[in-house]
Amino acid sequence: MQNTRFNHKIHIFASMKALMITICCLLFIGNAKAQRDSVSIMMGNKPQMTLPVDMKISNRQFNMNRLHHSFSLAVPVAAVGFAMMPADLAISRRVSEGMPNFGTSADDYLRFVPLATQLTMSLSGVKGRSSSRWQVLATDAMATAMMGAMVYGMKYTVDRIRPNGERGSFPSGHTATAFMGATLLAHEYGHKSVWIPIAGYSVATATGVLRILNNKHYASDVLVGAAIGIVSAELAYWATDAIFNDRKLFKSRRARIHYEALKNY
Repeated sequence: MQNTRFNHKIHIFASMKALMITICCLLFIGNAKAQRDSVSIMMGNKPQMTLPVDMKISNRQFNMNRLHHSFSLAVPVAAVGFAMMPADLAISRRVSEGMPNFGTSADDYLRFVPLATQLTMSLSGVKGRSSSRWQVLATDAMATAMMGAMVYGMKYTVDRIRPNGERGSFPSGHTATAFMGATLLAHEYGHKSVWIPIAGYSVATATGVLRILNNKHYASDVLVGAAIGIVSAELAYWATDAIFNDRKLFKSRRARIHYEALKNY
């Protein structure tokens, strides 16, 4: 009996490790490709051109490009989540049999780590992609509102029972919050170091895995929640970029001059 349970634990941890590595790799590749393409768009056919950092920040093509790549990643993740629904009970049963006494509240705190990191860096004066701290705060607020509306709208509509018998299983709000924060962090500061998006998405993926191990969610709940978090963050950046940059509301004179110079180059 103990050997069987030990084998279950090994299989569960191997599966969760593979899931974590796959999601992190996909998101990191998408993040890197979006940034590389956005630089290519701004450089155009002028390889000699070097742009100041704040001119790059003010170019709305960066956010548009990120939005495209995020949808390209989030849609397959959500599709896999929906496709896994028939296997949810089997996966949950294996987790329960292999780790019957597992329980931790770490996921209740981990979900806020990526967003808290982004806000702390912004309020500490670390310059990111946004034109100002006000844009960062507006983006975070808008992303949280959109994520909450999608998550709780689906929870009340679907009304799926959790593995532990409670209500409101689909999708995972903890996972959506974590991936929203990781995407906001990667969008704002991913250009400074590759380890920033890697760390953010690793924490987000760990949050989703813990929701499954804690018997609070099925695998499909976590995957769809991750997709919602990614999309809500990118939609928020696209919207606030239109408000702060394209429409020139709350935009500083210095950033406006750089933006006009870039367009007329």
